[in-house]
Amino acid sequence: MECINPRAFTLVELLVAISVAGLLLLLAVPSFFDLIRSNKLATQGSYFVTAINFARTEAIKRKTLVIICIRTGNACETSNLGWEQGWLVFSDLNGNGKAEQSELIRVFAPLDGGYTLRPNFNVNRLLYYANGEVRKANGAWPMMTFRLCAPDAVDGNLSERSREFRVSATGRVRLQFGREIAGAC
Repeated sequence: MECINPRAFTLVELLVAISVAGLLLLLAVPSFFDLIRSNKLATQGSYFVTAINFARTEAIKRKTLVIICIRTGNACETSNLGWEQGWLVFSDLNGNGKAEQSELIRVFAPLDGGYTLRPNFNVNRLLYYANGEVRKANGAWPMMTFRLCAPDAVDGNLSERSREFRVSATGRVRLQFGREIAGAC
């Protein structure tokens, strides 16, 4: 008489276990990608908030005008391309509005590929004054919103795939999840 090993699996048990594992994997993978996207948005958003807060803090600390602008190399972008190109923070000591090498405080790298960062108004620089208040280059109060979008953000899923940053007149930034606005990304 043969002895059956009680520790072994039958072929049917093995196929059932593989099927259950495959089904669980099929359910978990989309959630995992959503988690990765959410973390990436949080990271990219924190990077932008850090730059804004840094410019405000430097203006208060130095008691002078500090400008944050869209970066093109080590100069400010004059057109209104996206803010995802990175940023320059500089103290405009001579008042010419240009980022000169001696005035540069910090250079921020561009966002990861595919992410976009656009304001609700065409603006390529923000001016922070010694009291921490912020103005657009034309002197107007900003009260503006920047929208950070993931590469796969399209209408209908913006709340999960975008973040909004509201810049108040006092220069503070507030984060919120993206809203469904047609054509916003």
